[in-house]
This record gives sequence, structure tokens and C-alpha cells, in this order.
Amino acid sequence: MIQHKALRIGLLLVFAGILAATLPVAARPGTLAAQVSSWRLSSVRDWEAGSISDLLVMNNAGGELRLAAEASTGTFVSAPFETAFAANAAGAVWRAEVIPGTDVRLELRARATPPGDNDAGWGPWLPLVVADKPPAADPDALTTAVPLALPDDTRYLQLRATFTSQIPRASAILNEVTVSYIATQVSPPIFAAGLPQRPILFGQPVLTERPLQIARADWAEPAAARLERRDPRGVVIHQIPVDVPPSATLAYLRALLVYQTSILDWDDLIYHYIIDSEGNLFEGRLGGPTSPVRLVEGSVADVQIALLTPADQPPTLAAQARLTALLAWLTQTYNIPPTGQQPLAGGDGLRPTIAGHYEVNPTALDPYPAFRDRLPTLRTQVDSATVRARWYFAEGNTAGYSQRLSFYNPASRPATARITLFPEVGQPVVRELQVPGGGRADLNVNELVPGANSLPATVEANEAILAERSMALTSDIDSGPGVDRLSRVWYFADGSTTEQTQTYLIIFNPQPNDASAQITYMRRDGTVFTQDVQIGARNRLVVAVHDITLPDGTRPLANTNFGMRVIANLPVAVERTMRFGPDGSGLHTGRGIDQLGRQWFFAEGTTEGEFRTQLLVLNPNSQPANVEAIFRGPQGVVATRRYAIPPRSQLAIDVNEVVPNLGFATEVKADRPVAVERAMRFAGGNVGTIGAGAREPAYRWAFIDGRTSDATYYLCLSNVSPLSAMVTIEAAFGDGTKTELGVRIPAGARYTLALHEAFPDESAVTVIVRSNQPIVAERSLFPGGGVRGGSTALGIPLP
Repeated sequence: MIQHKALRIGLLLVFAGILAATLPVAARPGTLAAQVSSWRLSSVRDWEAGSISDLLVMNNAGGELRLAAEASTGTFVSAPFETAFAANAAGAVWRAEVIPGTDVRLELRARATPPGDNDAGWGPWLPLVVADKPPAADPDALTTAVPLALPDDTRYLQLRATFTSQIPRASAILNEVTVSYIATQVSPPIFAAGLPQRPILFGQPVLTERPLQIARADWAEPAAARLERRDPRGVVIHQIPVDVPPSATLAYLRALLVYQTSILDWDDLIYHYIIDSEGNLFEGRLGGPTSPVRLVEGSVADVQIALLTPADQPPTLAAQARLTALLAWLTQTYNIPPTGQQPLAGGDGLRPTIAGHYEVNPTALDPYPAFRDRLPTLRTQVDSATVRARWYFAEGNTAGYSQRLSFYNPASRPATARITLFPEVGQPVVRELQVPGGGRADLNVNELVPGANSLPATVEANEAILAERSMALTSDIDSGPGVDRLSRVWYFADGSTTEQTQTYLIIFNPQPNDASAQITYMRRDGTVFTQDVQIGARNRLVVAVHDITLPDGTRPLANTNFGMRVIANLPVAVERTMRFGPDGSGLHTGRGIDQLGRQWFFAEGTTEGEFRTQLLVLNPNSQPANVEAIFRGPQGVVATRRYAIPPRSQLAIDVNEVVPNLGFATEVKADRPVAVERAMRFAGGNVGTIGAGAREPAYRWAFIDGRTSDATYYLCLSNVSPLSAMVTIEAAFGDGTKTELGVRIPAGARYTLALHEAFPDESAVTVIVRSNQPIVAERSLFPGGGVRGGSTALGIPLP
């Protein structure tokens, strides 16, 4: 069947005539200046002016080319054409009739000087690749989707048409060709490296870092954003086969914009993003990834990404790295599985969610083989580069502590955890650790960076792993989860400088810019002291609260108890370390509270034996707060107390006076948002633990760290629901084996499970708690049965 491609040349020439007027050279990157003109071949005279081999010039429709009667191949080479100005890009639109088994291919070459009698001085023949869709001016035309990149001083063009046929005496027919040439050069040239790079604005916040891009307004003229919106379901990768140096990249991109929008009359660029050989990311189509493109065959709802890469080469390493980072962010932002598949347009078969152009349109040539072969690896790299978990540890010290990081991977496939440690002097130390699916991995920080007094850390992983830190003295330990999200506001209900207690506030700023913060100390008597501090970029600040000294030599926070609030101008991670007892024998360190609550839950608590327990409540509001503390034992509620807390002050509840000689869980209710922590000390107050409660119960809790060899391990569970809870405890051990046991907890009751009795002599125990009713779960760990201190930590709630 004949396919007729007709071109309304007149309308396109109107566009060309309008743009051919001389425009001023761009005064700034965001001002688009261009010259456009065209060269048309359509008449018998035009065809006969060139060189013809095994072709016939017909007088039909004013003039057309076709194969001679017995020829299976033939060639036309036009006479050289002199452009009206020095051009740097050119594209073509043509009319042809092509029957199955025949073809006609067009190529263009360029030169700067007048041609002689031979080919010397001409550049290579560059193919004009057929686009998926025609110009908007004529749905029957053939066109190139992108212009060819030409030398900046191009003044002469030449066209070559090659005819082939597999059917005797059959031929394609070429009716007319219009070559549009464009000048978008500026002098001196503008380099992409000198343009501002800003984060992409579209999409909701995700853990994968938002890429930096050169905005459309910074490399071309601003235009109205697309009004239509549609969340993408996949990505299509294109290769624009041009070889342009960094000095010509911007000029070529401007020519691309002019060509697609003014010559082809498409609604905008068909690429949402373009990446050059230096790895610069350019914003393309306005409206972001949700602006649908209907000009790529077989692509219904995809993000279109193009790389400027010669056809015979793979992308540069810089371009591949930027593409991987962009795809990791895009796929996470729009929930696109990087290694997944989706139905082809029309539903006939499947295609990768990250597809090459040829995988959505079988007639497409790109990406070309050198790039195409890398697509499977690219998808895997994108999946690995996607950050599905990020943890921060503000505290870190291997000079005076034994420090370990522990990771648990709840996913079925392995995860790669990337740990970055920031020593006070020198470059960050990076270590990658494999965490098996459903398993645990540990990192001995002392072995990696020994003797470091300051060692904050970040952890990133391509699966939603969980992370805890353990810090130990010979006399006491502390362990608990890190900070899983940064915040500008942090609270601590407990702080003290009494009875040899030292309180350290640790602020970690992982941002690339310096941060400032104001710390407000709220004493029990209602008096307030504020302190302004600065935190360097990717650095931490340690505030020794007990050593704060005013210019007059006074210490405003000496020998007092207080709560704290930190308000920073940038999101930061804040932890608090407290040392107490003779010679600092006691230790606690842990994350702050980033969100106040009207209800708090604690599963652990005891006043048995030598344990002393306090509840610390911070009311940071400017109005009084009324709180109610409810204490639950193994059979249910055993006591309730009510308290009034003045504005901006701390309340301490001595639980030993309320429920003596009892193991209990606690619920605290307040009529205003407050922060609540529980402090437990034993061994004469020389060791102990402090921690915040849960703002709400959960159905699943995870505890990564733990052991039952030379330690007692208690799992404390509080059922705050009105129904009895059936709870399953899954324990995973250091050798990879797992086991389960089940317990029933009455409504409103507290339950304590001695894991060291159920699973003795295990060097590593990771616990997952599952319940059919929402519960609260905490872990208490006592090395040597409490001889070397103890630590209590709230579990990590799982979705």
C-alpha cells in the first residue's frame, strides 16, 4: 500500500520568513536569539542541478525523483547551497511516497568555505533520522525530530538522497525537501558550567536527593508552562546523535528548541530533560515530568530524557552518573519500579519501565548500539542508587567508647548500606556494607576510625533498612535507633547539671550550607535561658551545657534541671548525651523529640529493687498544661495521677513514690502538646537510661541490636487497646536462624518477656514484634545482668 506524505511548505516558509529577520545577539542566557531560513528542492530544475546516479527525474507534480526502471539502488547529490548566514544547525521536512520494500534515506553535509572541484573541505554525511510524528503544520509530512549539529561557521549545505528497492521496477518517490538551517551562536560562547544549577521543583520530597538542573529560563527564553498534568508511569531514554563541544552545547540546545517549536510547530520540546556530555542536566519541556508528550510513538505517559551523545559512542561517565541520579529520583518520586515492566501502548506485550526509545517504537533507531547495550546495567544501577532509607547519627565517639552500628533489612532482597563517617579532621570515611534480605549486618566503628572524639554519621541504603547505634563504656551502655528524618525543631524533656551530671547537646548539620540555631533551656522553676549557636556545613556542634559560661564568669545552668528546645534555620539532627555518677560512670545518648504530642506511651518502667524511675514532662508552650499519668501493671491500671505544669517549664514525677516496687507501663495524656521522657537509674544512681516514649501504639515493632550472651534481655510490651492482644515475637540470631514464640496480653496490661531465658547464649538477637492489636514495645538490655549498666530503647515502628 502506498503511504503518501504531503507537506504544506507554504506554512513552514511563513515561520521561516518570520524568524529569518535579524535578531540581536543574546544579552543574557535566558534571552533566545535565532536566525532561521530554508532551502527547498522540489522542481525538475532543482533535481537536475544535482548529480544523479540510477535515478529518473519525473515531471509529475512539478518534479520528483525515483529509481530507474531496472535499478535497485540510486543516488542523488544536490548542488551545493549557500546559506544566507553562518548556521550551526539544520533539519529537514520532506514529502515522499514509499511502498513496502522500498526506501529513501536523506543525508546532509556542511562546510564553511566555497566548494571546489572535489570533496575536500566537506564534513561527513549526517543522516536525517525520521521522527515519530510529523510537523504540526502537516500530518502527512516526514521530518527529523532534532536538527543536525553543524560547525558554527557553516555557509554551504549539500543534500544526498539514497534510494533502495527490494522489488523489481518498484521505487520510492521523493517529491520535495525543505532544509531549515538555524543560527543560534553567541559570541563569546556561553558554557553550561557557568549557568546556575537549581534543584528540580516538581514532585513530593523523597529520600533520594533531588537533582540539580539548569532551568529553562537560564538557557533559553521563558515560556508558559503546560496546563495539562499526568503522573508518569515510565521513562523513555533518547539519544540525540550529535557531537558538540562544551562551547557549543548551549547554542545547539537553543537550535533544538527553535526547530521543534517554531519550524515543526510542536507545542514545546518533546524532552523533559536533556543531559550533555559533561553531565549537565537541562530542564527541557516546561511543566515538568507531569507534562504529557504525545509526539513519541508508543509512549503514553512517560518522562522523556535525551542525551547528547554521538551515535557510535556510549554516554560519557559524567552523563551516565547524572542520568542514574536523575532516574533514581524520578522513579522514587513517581513510584516507578526501576527494574520493572509495564504494558506496551495498546496492551500487546510488555516493555521496561525505563525503556530505550526503540523499546516503545520499534522503528526508532536510538539509543544506538553502544548506548543500548548499557540499558540493562543502567536499570540495575538506578535501583541501587535509589535511597529508600536514610539515617543520621549526631553522636559518635571512638576515643572513649566502643561504638557499633547495626543494620536490619526487612526486605527479601539484599541491600547495600552506604555509611559515611565525618571525622573532625580529614575527609569523610565511606564504607559500603551488604545487608542480607531479612537479615542483619554490623559495623565496628572503632576498627574503621579509631580514636575519633567527634564522629557523626549518615547511612543511606537502597532498601528500607533499619539502623541502630550502640555505645559502650566499661561501666554502662546505650543503644537505640538513629534519626530517620531531619527537623528544624527538636525537644528534650530531660537535662541536668546536678550531682556530677554532665549534659551534652549534639547538633549535626548534614546540609551543604552553614546553619544557625537557638537553644532554649526551660528550668523546673519556669525560668528560661537562651543560647544562639552556629553549626558548620556537614559538621556538628557539641554544646557542653554544664560548662556554659557568661562573660561575667557566671554559669547560668549550673546545678539545675531543665528541658531543652532547639530551633534551627535548616533541618538538622539533634541528640543528647548525659554522663552521670562517679567519674561519669553512667551513660545515656539518644535522639531528640521532633514532634510534640498530647499522648505518650511507655512499655518499660520499674521501681523494683534499686531502680529509681522518673517521668520528665516538658511544657514548651506559653500557657499552662495539665497532664495525667496512668500506670499499668500486669493486670491493668494500678494508679493515676494528675499534674499542672507552668508555661515553659519542666515537671519531674518521682514514680517510686506513686507505684513502689512494681514493673509498669505508663500512659501520659496532656491538654497541650508536650514532650515526655522516662529516666531510670540503678546501682546507686551510677548507671541508667533515659528515653522518649511513643506518640502512638503500632502493630509491628523492630529491635535490631541485642544479645543474650553475658546479658539479660527483657522485651516489655504494653497493650493499650480495649481487647486482648495476640503477639508473635520473631527472633533472628547471628547465624541467620530464626524462631518464633507467641504470647497473649490482656487488654490494658503490661507484659515482660525475658528473652535471655527463652533464647540463652545468643551473641546477636534481632527481634520483630507483630500484634493483632496496637501495642507499645521497648527493649531493656543489661550486660552482665546489670553489672555493666543497662539500656532501654523504644522499638522502631514498622508499617
